[in-house]
Amino acid sequence: MSDNLDPLTAPAYSVKEGGGWLAVFNPDAPRQMDVQLHRQYVHGGVVCCIKFSSDGRWLAVGTNNAVILYDITQDEKVTFSLTSDEGTGKPNHARSVTISPDSKFLVAGSEDNVIRIWDVESYAFIQSLVGHRGEVYALSFTADSRYLLSASGDRTVRLWDTTQLKPGATAEVTCRILRSADSTKSKQVFTSVSVDSLSSFVAAGSLDGIIRVWDIRPDVGRAEPVGVLSGHADGVYGVQFLPSYSDNDVVTLVSASLDRTLRRWEIVVDEKQFLCKQTLTGHKVPSLVFPCYGFLRINMTSQDCVLALSTLQVGREQRLASASRDGTVRLWDLKTGMPYFMIQGHTNTGKLPIFVYVLLASGSGDREVRIWNYTLQ
Repeated sequence: MSDNLDPLTAPAYSVKEGGGWLAVFNPDAPRQMDVQLHRQYVHGGVVCCIKFSSDGRWLAVGTNNAVILYDITQDEKVTFSLTSDEGTGKPNHARSVTISPDSKFLVAGSEDNVIRIWDVESYAFIQSLVGHRGEVYALSFTADSRYLLSASGDRTVRLWDTTQLKPGATAEVTCRILRSADSTKSKQVFTSVSVDSLSSFVAAGSLDGIIRVWDIRPDVGRAEPVGVLSGHADGVYGVQFLPSYSDNDVVTLVSASLDRTLRRWEIVVDEKQFLCKQTLTGHKVPSLVFPCYGFLRINMTSQDCVLALSTLQVGREQRLASASRDGTVRLWDLKTGMPYFMIQGHTNTGKLPIFVYVLLASGSGDREVRIWNYTLQ
């Protein structure tokens, strides 16, 4: 089915070309579909990370020495500096950005191991969080915005209490450190993190191909994982929980890997069940050598990788977007595993997809962020 998304072999009626981009729609998908380039932003450095606010008003973009916050509703932007306090003059790329669910905090994790936090509405700097001994590769908030999760190259995940944040404060914010019992392994670098919607479980993907799951419920105090998800053949660059419900013990997680696959996992922590229920394939091996911006810089001539993912619940439908070194962003029906369409447009691969309802944003090493408007009927 996914071969029908190849623009060289797809039926002509399923291919749409725009100004410098194209989309291929799956002719086997029983839906009326369309994609439009909504907006395009060009930056002075490579785009390392992007994130929408939950209400779709704000878009945060992490790049070299700066985070740019776009107000989508007003078409305005504000730039926040990531210049190191040490004044070394070295570049300081934003490795991760996020906006709290209540749209109060803008957060960036960077190469200098520091997490910086600003007030979204006033643009004022609030506080830096110091403690990681490696680059901060991923960030995620609990649904109530109280806790911030950070994943780092120092082989730890940290849980920060945002109620302790105060503008200009010098006192350190309390954090809980999550780590693995085998944290001395050289490839155990946490590149992605997610917390479920009930704020009960945290999952982190690592370069060793393993996803570790922690129980952070108040009555559980252990720092070690309660289980692991093994199955990917290479590093895991993206993890995200699907919405959870209090009357259901099953927690669902999706992951993206350098092994060119996406996987859907079902987890029942109290029964020690950690099972892979679905594997999605379709991203292809590239024929060119591309520079790799982000966590690793590797030669991609012999392998491709799925670098990022994002999910969205629309009624009873679960949608999944994935971005890969094959130069595409793909939209999937997670329940059936059917790809709806793929988009090509950036001139340098490594796109980072994120959702907010009918908008899909992608960022790349070509220094561009593109916002796509799509429809499924």
